[in-house]
Amino acid sequence: MNKVFVLIKREYLIRVKTKGFIFGTLFLPLSILLIGLIPILLGHFAGESQKNIAVIDLSRRVFSRFEAFLNETKTNSEGQPVYRLEQIETDPNRLEEQKGSLNKQVEAGERDAFLLIPEDVFENNRFELYAKNVSNFDFNATLENAVSNVISVMRLNESGLDPTLIDRLSQRVRAKTFKVDEAGAREESSMMSFWISYLMVFLIYFILLFYGQFVMRGVIEDKISRVMEVVLSSVKPYQLMAGKIIGIGSVGLTQLLIWIGCLFFVSSYGAVLVGRFGAGTDISIPSLSIWIFLAFILFFLLGYFLYAALYAAMGSMANSESDVQNLQWPVVSMIVLSFFLMLFVVVRDPTSTLSVILSLIPFFSPILMFTRISVNSAPLMQVILSIVLSIITIMGLIWITGRIFRVGILMYGKRANLKEAIKWIKYS
Repeated sequence: MNKVFVLIKREYLIRVKTKGFIFGTLFLPLSILLIGLIPILLGHFAGESQKNIAVIDLSRRVFSRFEAFLNETKTNSEGQPVYRLEQIETDPNRLEEQKGSLNKQVEAGERDAFLLIPEDVFENNRFELYAKNVSNFDFNATLENAVSNVISVMRLNESGLDPTLIDRLSQRVRAKTFKVDEAGAREESSMMSFWISYLMVFLIYFILLFYGQFVMRGVIEDKISRVMEVVLSSVKPYQLMAGKIIGIGSVGLTQLLIWIGCLFFVSSYGAVLVGRFGAGTDISIPSLSIWIFLAFILFFLLGYFLYAALYAAMGSMANSESDVQNLQWPVVSMIVLSFFLMLFVVVRDPTSTLSVILSLIPFFSPILMFTRISVNSAPLMQVILSIVLSIITIMGLIWITGRIFRVGILMYGKRANLKEAIKWIKYS
């Protein structure tokens, strides 16, 4: 066992000491933190600059209501209107000339935009917006909603209906979601719960996909450099395989623990930070139980050892990076397929018969069963059965992989195929 520990230590240290590992480990949590906090901080500290907008109102009925609506609904932190409107009186015969003049003002930066409200706006439901940057969707939507609201209210007034009554009667009813568990019911945003669960599942997917390939590349590199021949003079093939798989897996687990520690912090204290910097923001960050994190680590380990054994076998069969491209696609396909099954089957109905069966298949369990656990839809007996099936499959794969590894790591110059691999399993 001492020899295995030495190999594990070697595989672990040569990877965690690299700049790439440190950068990759810190990059993900910092990126998520910045993506979440920057909009809140910008909204808190940065005031919205005043917009200078000209309006040509050919209907001669919309401008005053439009201006009043924007002044009432769009103000900065000091209570001043964000949109400064100026009505441009024009003769319809000189309309094109006036538009050309305003276009030059917009181009020169003297105005942010100008609006042309046609005489038949009530019938055709169209107005024109001229701006230097027409890809500012928030700016465009604000003006469009304002004009639409004004036109709608004017139509209701002309029809004799009360706009306030219509607005009250047509208000949308929204669901207030509560998560029910053994501790009772607590209010929780369904969307935020989904995204946190999705992020955790994505981490498992990411690590299964990349760290398994690290095992494969490690085997190929040692095989090409003939390090295997030297190492095998003092250790047995299964010890070498165990050291490589566990050592590289420990690197992934270290990275994973750092990431879920950050996720646990955000889950526990994110609402406090949002409340401090984003006062008035209606965001509910769900807190995740310690059992979710334990399940996260457990299914990561099960998935890693299962797929790492397969990747190690492929590395033993290949002689170069190009050789392994054709060998690895079935394994990669299973990981990618499990991710898509999570999105389109399990998330939609985690208690369906199909979801239950798929989550019990060992090659899909790391992602699908954990997804069901994260949304509280996996009974304990199904979780235990999934773990038992995964362990049995891992033991079988390690036995098969060990026999392939034993022969394949010493085979040079010839790319093995499935038929030859089966022979190695039988006769090694």
